[in-house]
Amino acid sequence: MKRLSLVLLALAAIGYGSAAWAANAYTQGSVHLRAGPSSDYPLVTTIPGNALLNLNGCIDDWTWCDVDWEGNRGWVYGNYLYYDYQSRRVPVIEYGAQLGIGIVAFSLGDYWGRYYAGRPWFGRRDYWMHRPPPPHRPRPPPRPRPPVRPNPPPRPRPPPPRPRPPVARPPERPNPPPRPNPGDRGRPTRPDTRPAPRPSPPPVPDRPPA
Repeated sequence: MKRLSLVLLALAAIGYGSAAWAANAYTQGSVHLRAGPSSDYPLVTTIPGNALLNLNGCIDDWTWCDVDWEGNRGWVYGNYLYYDYQSRRVPVIEYGAQLGIGIVAFSLGDYWGRYYAGRPWFGRRDYWMHRPPPPHRPRPPPRPRPPVRPNPPPRPRPPPPRPRPPVARPPERPNPPPRPNPGDRGRPTRPDTRPAPRPSPPPVPDRPPA
């Protein structure tokens, strides 16, 4: 009996994993909320961009996720859901494994009975239950993180300006000697080589002195 109870609890956890795991997510643009994990299921409502959702879990390839928004329950395509991860928002469809999002299963009869009893398409649940399940898409590889670029080394400061060399002034020229008079015509005066005049002899008196 105890073993049977454990099995039932494990099945309940797989079928309703949304109750055990929940987180916040954001819409990337305006998205459709569907009644199942495929665009073929009826449209529940349209959610505006950058809306805050309660993320209950995703199917095992993270292509579709079970969410709550303002009293509406349904499924949103994982490429339009973004999640806060390492100080940025990343798409759930690519980072589901790194984010640790819970995996949930979809059972149309139970899911529709819980959330869509008053919806127009609920009366055709037998038709939808016998439809083939949506194709299982392969998981997209996670985007590689860009390498962290090291900070560039600081730029060297420019050298200080060189001192200007002193301006060499030409030496002062001495004042030129005074120019000679125009009469000299610039020629030096020649010495006088003529002989000096002889003194004249005393006069001879005409008469002897008395």
